[in-house]
Amino acid sequence: MAQEVLPEQLMNSVLGKLYDVLANGDDVVPKSADNYLAWLSVGMPFPKEELEYLSTGFTGIYREPKPELVASGDEPAPAPAPVEKTPEEIDALLAQDVTRKYMQAENVARLCDMIPDTSGLKGSVTMNVWNPENNLSLAYQHILKFSQVANFEPDEKTKAKIKRLRGLLQEKKTKVNIVTEEEEEVLEETQLVKKYNEKLQNYLNVALEYNSHRVNALAAKDPAAVHFWAMNASILRSKVMAAKNDWITNGFKEEYDQIAAYIAQVEGRSMLTLKQQYIDDLEKARLTGPSSGSDFFYTSFLPGGFAETDNGWTEFSFSSSDYASNYKFDSKQGGGGGGFSLGFVTVGGAAKHKTEKSTTKIDASRFKLGFKICQVPINRPWLNINYLTSKYWRFDQNNGEFKDNMVSDGETPPNGMIPAYTTTAIFVKDLTMYFGERHIDIASKMQSTSGGGFVSWGPFHAGGNYQANSKERSVNISTDSQGIKVEGMQLIGFKCHILPKSPDPKPDVKEWV
Repeated sequence: MAQEVLPEQLMNSVLGKLYDVLANGDDVVPKSADNYLAWLSVGMPFPKEELEYLSTGFTGIYREPKPELVASGDEPAPAPAPVEKTPEEIDALLAQDVTRKYMQAENVARLCDMIPDTSGLKGSVTMNVWNPENNLSLAYQHILKFSQVANFEPDEKTKAKIKRLRGLLQEKKTKVNIVTEEEEEVLEETQLVKKYNEKLQNYLNVALEYNSHRVNALAAKDPAAVHFWAMNASILRSKVMAAKNDWITNGFKEEYDQIAAYIAQVEGRSMLTLKQQYIDDLEKARLTGPSSGSDFFYTSFLPGGFAETDNGWTEFSFSSSDYASNYKFDSKQGGGGGGFSLGFVTVGGAAKHKTEKSTTKIDASRFKLGFKICQVPINRPWLNINYLTSKYWRFDQNNGEFKDNMVSDGETPPNGMIPAYTTTAIFVKDLTMYFGERHIDIASKMQSTSGGGFVSWGPFHAGGNYQANSKERSVNISTDSQGIKVEGMQLIGFKCHILPKSPDPKPDVKEWV
């Protein structure tokens, strides 16, 4: 029997299930109380080529063109050998490749530099819309510049230990600045940190797989899902525990946590030294965009090659049985971050300049949706959260502009310069949709965008052109009797961490400097 619903009702249920998979937990994969989800109003297409700097660094790469075959009668014949390039021409091509990678790094850095909206986070609400309003690196610079720290000088032995431990987390490397052509030192994560984040990402993805099957079984609408959970739950649970043990054994989890805990412990005795180190870390991560001419701070996704393979990606599916389980997005979302639409929206491009919202109903009993999803930790080697949460700093009380500022007031919802920050990017790829009897009609409307327009459905980009940072990205779709396929990878949102009250200085500190 047909169950006619509006597109926004269906997407409300899809995001409700996706929230349960990403944010809820049990004894095996515990729920984090201080993390919430922020969706992009429209999914951002992300060709894997735009993340090449993550796996190759900023080194220019010259690729010899492959010889093409040309027709010669009935048999293809090799094309003439390409003209050999001079060293100067190769250098120019290498410089172009380096410039391209710096632009990639700048785009990622600016995307992850935005502070998510927290205005709608109230009570048990842990989901909101991505509505960037501020700049993380600028706020952090102001905090370091206009703060005072407790004046407790550590002994030389403690100073040496802190320096050694920090050397286990960050190392200096020399690179050539493409603009000035001068060598300069930059700070990068060590192999210990890279392994820690690599194993953390593997644990997150295995936990995501576990939660996905657990949620499907709890819905109790699909017999196959219930049978799968009944027979394989112990295997999935073992995979989660194995991933956690691998994180501990080969990802230096305990060592990393011990280092962080020790540094946090001695901050009260060495804040002056540490603050200067944090300032140095920030400056070492500063880069200049060759095209924009503006500074940005190096940021990456870990592991860098996540977009190159299917490793770490988990299958997500939604069907009529899930809709019958009454998953709800609107019962979890906040009131902030306006402009987010759950329904199908067609946005006209240069030739139209208008937005149309679809009122075509969908038969939920025939609907199917699926995609691969990956959670990717965001790495900012220049940002030290331990400083923000320490009780041994405050804003300079002689500075009228900043003395009463709050990084986060710790309220619900939190307010301040940095009430929350993004920790994990959520990517999806291979998005497919099937709409039953209306499949052909909906597919036709999705493919009819003209003049550079696009179609969105909830946080998913469903075809057409996307413009960001003065750059246009085209998302192609294909359709057949089995469904609509949206090609490529797209960023749909972030996991965010809420900061506690900060600054929250100890009242017994006698001297501030």
